[in-house]
Amino acid sequence: METGRELFNQFLKGEPLSRPAYVPLLRGLTARVGGHSAETVYSDPTLWANSLLKTAELFNFDGVVAGFDFSLMAEACGCRLRWENDRPVCSALSGELCQTPEASGRMKNALEAAGRVFQTCRRQRACIGALTGPVTLARQLFGPEEAQNHLPEVKELVVRVAEAFCQTRPDVLVFMEGRPLASVKPDLTQRRLYQTLKNITGYYNLFNALYLQGYAAEEVAAFAALKMDIYILGPSEDKSLPPLSAIWDLGAEARGIGLSLPLDHIDQAREIIRQGLEWYQAKGRRSFFFTSFGPVTRDVSLESLQQLIREISQVRMAAE
Repeated sequence: METGRELFNQFLKGEPLSRPAYVPLLRGLTARVGGHSAETVYSDPTLWANSLLKTAELFNFDGVVAGFDFSLMAEACGCRLRWENDRPVCSALSGELCQTPEASGRMKNALEAAGRVFQTCRRQRACIGALTGPVTLARQLFGPEEAQNHLPEVKELVVRVAEAFCQTRPDVLVFMEGRPLASVKPDLTQRRLYQTLKNITGYYNLFNALYLQGYAAEEVAAFAALKMDIYILGPSEDKSLPPLSAIWDLGAEARGIGLSLPLDHIDQAREIIRQGLEWYQAKGRRSFFFTSFGPVTRDVSLESLQQLIREISQVRMAAE
């Protein structure tokens, strides 16, 4: 039986899939499995790394994702952080930008934890890093009126952290964007921003990905203009997932797509799996892997998660 590493390598190389890998976007589940509050886990890189590894091993995920939290970059750049119901909440920037976000706040811990996790599990599982993209970060830091004016300086901060993440040697670096990018069609400025980020991942021989949430389903195709290696769609503006045909079209010129599966509607997840396999056979074996529909939080049903993993593990693709 192939390891998660072997399955994800098939995806990255465009080889025929034995079955799609399952690489969920881990967030609060990590702290739950580690037996601590998220605030405690995020404050200790050793505990964070151990909790990520324990979670991946407990559920036998095909890959592990580090850094999937929109508040990490905002805090690292100087936003004040408070905790509400064990969830981090960032306030608007007060004072000067932190010019070394890779060494600031929980981001420093996230990078150290990612390095430890990837070194430990690289032979068995895919390794994926995640950080907030520049358009969403600019809105977090400066608000809707001033965000556009500050994109050049925000880009430099994202570049610094992207380089730091690349040095942990993930397979893929995911840039997370929400409504600030999702509500508009990518223009020349945004395409240039992402070209810079793609140049960085390319220098390190890594793949890049865009995670997008809060989009209008009918506008999904516009984001192909960013020419990312991989696209992952989270919840749309109405919390739904577009038709598979729209997702497939978005990734038509890309390396592939991460196909999101809801954990709170197992029948819907089964249908997406079925459609994904049909499209794979019918549309020239375009490559994909399975992921979660948004982050996997502390509140997830473990029974549903385990059931979904069992069903994915039983998938068998037709041989060439």
